[in-house]
Amino acid sequence: MILEAMYNGEFYPCETVVPTSPEYRKAVQTCAALMEQLSQRLSKEDYALVKELRAQNAIAQCEEGESHFKYGFSAGLIVQQEAHEHLLNKK
Repeated sequence: MILEAMYNGEFYPCETVVPTSPEYRKAVQTCAALMEQLSQRLSKEDYALVKELRAQNAIAQCEEGESHFKYGFSAGLIVQQEAHEHLLNKK
């Protein structure tokens, strides 16, 4: 049950849910290929900057994803509440 998993600290959607679309897979492969090219073309210092840029961008994307998740979850709860109230008012 999801509530039990949440309570027990076993619910980690950000760590267990990985997109499976062909677009996602292609983007990941392209990023890896581009990083390989950059590692061969750039100086160690410049490549380190690119790696840091990627790391900071990943942090920003995770924060954005968390915000979207929270907003979507809240919106879903509001929709559920409104549907429940609508059904109660019909009776």
